[in-house]
Amino acid sequence: MRRPLPEFGPVLRRAAVELRRWWPEMALGLGVVLAILGPVLRRGYVLRYDLVFVPDPPFGALVWGSGSELPRAVPSELLAVGLSQLIPADLAEKALLAGCLALASVGAARLAPVSHPLARVAAGLAYVWNPWVYGRLHLGQWAVIAGYAALPWAYSWVLGVLRPPPDGAGPSRRSAVAGGLGVVLGGPAMVLVAVFTCAPALALARQWRAVVAGTATLAGLTAPWLLALVNRGGAIDLDQRSIGAFAVRADTPLGVLGSVATLGGIWSRYAVPVGRDQWPVAGLALVLVVAAVWGFGLTRRRWPSAAWWGLLAGAVLGTVIAVLPAWSVGAQWMVALVEHVPLAGATRDSTRLLAPLALLQAVGLGMLVESLTTTGARALAPLVLLAPVLLLPSLAWGLGGQLETVRYPAEWSTVRAVVNGDPAGGSLVSLPWSSFRAYRWASGPPMLDPATRAFRRPVLGDQDVLVGKDRIRGESREAERVAAALAVPGDPGPALRRLGVRYVLIQTDQPNAVEVEGRFADAELVRRDGTLTLFRLSGDGSSRSAGTVGIVPALGYSVLGVTLLIALSYPAARRRRVLLSGTFSRRDRQ
Repeated sequence: MRRPLPEFGPVLRRAAVELRRWWPEMALGLGVVLAILGPVLRRGYVLRYDLVFVPDPPFGALVWGSGSELPRAVPSELLAVGLSQLIPADLAEKALLAGCLALASVGAARLAPVSHPLARVAAGLAYVWNPWVYGRLHLGQWAVIAGYAALPWAYSWVLGVLRPPPDGAGPSRRSAVAGGLGVVLGGPAMVLVAVFTCAPALALARQWRAVVAGTATLAGLTAPWLLALVNRGGAIDLDQRSIGAFAVRADTPLGVLGSVATLGGIWSRYAVPVGRDQWPVAGLALVLVVAAVWGFGLTRRRWPSAAWWGLLAGAVLGTVIAVLPAWSVGAQWMVALVEHVPLAGATRDSTRLLAPLALLQAVGLGMLVESLTTTGARALAPLVLLAPVLLLPSLAWGLGGQLETVRYPAEWSTVRAVVNGDPAGGSLVSLPWSSFRAYRWASGPPMLDPATRAFRRPVLGDQDVLVGKDRIRGESREAERVAAALAVPGDPGPALRRLGVRYVLIQTDQPNAVEVEGRFADAELVRRDGTLTLFRLSGDGSSRSAGTVGIVPALGYSVLGVTLLIALSYPAARRRRVLLSGTFSRRDRQ
């Protein structure tokens, strides 16, 4: 007996209905990606500051958080490396960047309580086209943008908890999981931002079951980097000067408060959009902010009271903490907080905490545009919609041409194959001792050392960061021991061997590389190819295999997997509603 063929008619009709319903958001997401990333949507790598992808990346120590540095790239690096196993790494990089921008714009457009297509597009465009996103793209912090993109989806879950749909379906599981996963990719700072954004609304509505369920889910999703941090052992010795070095700064004539209100104030003067130091641009940006806040006031009629006050409280709280380090008294308070409260160092780069304010302004701008379309001022709606683009044209077309694609020299693949093919344990030291590299074959700004992502074995390098004239000490104890060994005159090879180092990689196109190479008199020369020289230190190195994954990283990712499994496919609908929303249907209450 032949099985009946599946009917695709209902599926296609449903897809057509969804397309007609959400076409403005889909068009917006595609348009934002093309407008911002257009010049780099071709083969090659975009390399700048923290944005570093390498060809054929292995599942190394950085992925599992088992290296010497803080597990800042857990679990975002697993996503990047995992996607790079399916498609070429340069395409994976573009897919992640494009996905973050598209999800941010679509999420904000869907969150705004508006129905007019122009109003939805205005909300989504304002959430992406602002100085906050410009600064993070300039610094190459794609994972932070992923956490930023997740906030609207996470808050849509909050709205579903506070005002369940009439069909009793409860808040969307997809929104909850998408929001939670994206937030975790952004690291501790964006997790804190998500708490500021979502927790006040749930607390004001006294949705304690949702608070508990959300906390448990967030704890499960953050298990990889929480357990990696615990496995690292000991307290995190943060340099106190980092609080002031990464504090918000005035990048407009409006001062610190005006710069922060317009979603700027980033600590790096190079990450400031062109034109923000001009009075006309700054003044118009402030006018737009006032209009967006006024529009958010109109949202009170369409959102539950707890949702409206909750987002406002989160935006105010994040902004206050962000601006505190800008003044001496506030900086002292933040230093004391970082010293005594675990994970408080997540607030070091305090401009990240402005994300709730950006979400509030985006929702308000969407509401303002819808209000204009229903009044006699309809002609102003397109101008307000395009105002973020007109005030920030340098975000377009690859940050005004700053983003470009490059390719790695062939010697990187050769050296990587040699090191990764060695089954013996031991780490690799990347020299010269500097955390950032500037290459002739990559004509853009400096970037983090690619060697940390190119090898399966742990890579030890300089963890210090230069911010202006301040050298901020890193948090890696192993790196400090290597630095001490290198500071002793003579051949550092014997001292490095005692620290478990097996390979020394010298990038000869960097400053002082010739002097550094000449110090390794007794090391075995493995390769000298192009711009790379590889030495092997005598001895068997560490007994641990270079490809071994520890039990703690495996446990952390197992907890994350179980959390996703429960959130997405728990069989009992009633229990699932309790887990995700903390609410019962009327039938459950009887």
